[in-house]
Amino acid sequence: MIVGDKFNVSFTQNDYNTPLEAWELLLNQMRNTRVTFWLPFFNDGSIKKNLEKNLNVNIIHQRRDFFEYEPKKYDVIADNPSFFQKQKVFRRCLDLGRPFALLVPMETIERKYFSEMFKNDKRLQVIIPNKRYEFESQYPDSSGKIPFKTVWICWKMDLKSKNNLIFEG
Repeated sequence: MIVGDKFNVSFTQNDYNTPLEAWELLLNQMRNTRVTFWLPFFNDGSIKKNLEKNLNVNIIHQRRDFFEYEPKKYDVIADNPSFFQKQKVFRRCLDLGRPFALLVPMETIERKYFSEMFKNDKRLQVIIPNKRYEFESQYPDSSGKIPFKTVWICWKMDLKSKNNLIFEG
């Protein structure tokens, strides 16, 4: 699907690679990082090598349709999904029933669909970074600077804090 003049959105690809510091924040909040992460949104595919090398985590990362495919063995879904498909991605994650952590714009939590999906769900936690991330764009003419702050939306994750709102710091 074409969005605007230049953005092509697919089920297996997102627009920006998540910066390493965002992954570090998530991992620092987890009790156990010795899990297998499924990163379903492919972009340019470089994140697998980057995370395995720099953060020593187990990753499943393939160019497959997130809405049609599920790996046989994984522990956590974690990624930066296309912002144009957030509602559909959250629904799929909930249907799979596995713990997940999705990096999304902070304004996501004020959406009606979000409150309908997670209202009174004590398994929902939000990790709030103390700064706005700069993403690595797959588009040569883009700076990777986004005009909004992102947060990790976590569900059924084994995090160190039992608080529903977790502030970096």
